[in-house]
Amino acid sequence: MPFRFLFALLAGAASMAAQVVVLNHATVIDGTGGSPTQDVAIVMADGKVRELGPAAEAKIPEGAQVVDVSGKYVIPGIINLHGHVGMTKGLGQDIKNYTRENVDANLKTYAVYGVTTTTSMGTDSDLILEIRDEQRRGKVSGARVFTALQGFTALGGYPTKVPGVKGVAQEAATAAQARAWVDQLADKGADIAKMWVDTHHGEYPKITEEVRQAIIEQAHKRRLLAFAHLYELADAKSLLDAGLDMIAHSVRDKTVDKELIDKIKKRNVTYVPTLMREVSTYVYAESPVWLDDPFFTKRVDAATIQAVKTKLKATQSNPKTMEEGKQDLKMALRNLKLLAEGGVRIGFGTDTGPPARFPGFFEHMEMELMVEAGLKPMDVIVAFSKTASETLRIQNDFGTLAKGKAADLIVLNKNPLENIRNSRSIEAVYLAGRKVE
Repeated sequence: MPFRFLFALLAGAASMAAQVVVLNHATVIDGTGGSPTQDVAIVMADGKVRELGPAAEAKIPEGAQVVDVSGKYVIPGIINLHGHVGMTKGLGQDIKNYTRENVDANLKTYAVYGVTTTTSMGTDSDLILEIRDEQRRGKVSGARVFTALQGFTALGGYPTKVPGVKGVAQEAATAAQARAWVDQLADKGADIAKMWVDTHHGEYPKITEEVRQAIIEQAHKRRLLAFAHLYELADAKSLLDAGLDMIAHSVRDKTVDKELIDKIKKRNVTYVPTLMREVSTYVYAESPVWLDDPFFTKRVDAATIQAVKTKLKATQSNPKTMEEGKQDLKMALRNLKLLAEGGVRIGFGTDTGPPARFPGFFEHMEMELMVEAGLKPMDVIVAFSKTASETLRIQNDFGTLAKGKAADLIVLNKNPLENIRNSRSIEAVYLAGRKVE
């Protein structure tokens, strides 16, 4: 198995409740991109899908809990390839917030919205390893998590000036230092090596190409994936040449070209647009109506919402800030369309977790923006299931709905293929075969 996190997944399943749950008469959209299958029985036991097939042929164990889901749609749980957990409370961000209580709450929020797996991309404390390892032993109460622990940047590079982040990001000055730090992360048990390659509109120095290459090379030597936050087309190309595994943000400075498309396809790299990241930089100046949407407010406290409507609204009302954000989103949408049409592998991620990038809710808005860019609803479902699991190298156990894989799934009241916004019509979420309450 090629990466360290290809562990004996669900090895602790025997410790889970023995209850067998059957979702009967479902319409299943399995995440492979194939047509929906009607009148299906899904038998879940020990955290996995034990059986998945025609309801008329289902062998339902005696004593099983049978849930009639006639007229409903079952899709895979959402895998978010770009998130952050634990650092934020309200609109405040600080490593001091990184407590067991806060991380657990973040992961539970993701799960309530159907995000059954997330990555945490470079702003973690070692506590996340304890939580992740408990999950892998079978204690799954919120979204499963993969971690980059601490990400890499230049000395004084982005995001070191962001409130609460100074000292969390690793400021690598030399290739030798970067290699040593990658070794430290690997020794601790990180899943990913992540770097920030971005001047943030000229505000920060950028990590050098020599250091970037050292991070990628050492990550691969230590059987870690290498992901990069980037902004510029030229950086995307150089990182691909160095062996990058995932582009974790849209190219936003220029229109993508055939050279980039060819490089991505040659290495089968995943491109993750994180469109809602751009929206979050300006949208609160315009008082979005969804701040009062029950689908949003069910997991955000009133004090945070009020702070968004007042303090953040004032902060984002700067015309320069608004224009930068809108132009970045416009370019990101355009480039996503071009890359998808060019046959690039599109993944799913949101950069949720930092202040005002709301976990769970933003994932559903991300889906809508991807469709606005030109993808079909089925493309989006494949992006957050099949493609996302392949990107993390966990496709044998997660991602699509199939016999033997993790029973991570969402029951919807409406067909998401007719309108991707129907992803919000959540009847139930099952994580490791258990209903998320």
